[in-house]
Amino acid sequence: MIIAMKQPGKTRKIVIVQTTVDSKRKAQKLSGLILKKRLGACVQTIPIRSLYHWQGKIESAGEFLLSIKTTSANTARLMDFIKKNHSYELPEIVMISADADCDYAGWVARETRRLKKGK
Repeated sequence: MIIAMKQPGKTRKIVIVQTTVDSKRKAQKLSGLILKKRLGACVQTIPIRSLYHWQGKIESAGEFLLSIKTTSANTARLMDFIKKNHSYELPEIVMISADADCDYAGWVARETRRLKKGK
């Protein structure tokens, strides 16, 4: 994606929300739902290997990391949506506030606005 720089060096805050799922199919499904609901402007899916403590043991699993770009105004709705639509008993939901290029942050804000009914 190419975005023309109108204000070089200027930044605005965005939020990157991360979660993991256990299959490519679930990553694609959850990503599509997040985009359809306009809770995120972009979702990157990355295959990873996770090692973690769970119920008294150290576990290892292949997972897909979803990195969702959104605004601070959408984080609570996005967290609730992930919890309601996730297959894990305790899904990872991590939010990172980040400085982003002003034009990119504007695009994130525009793409995550709620659409009015009828549009």
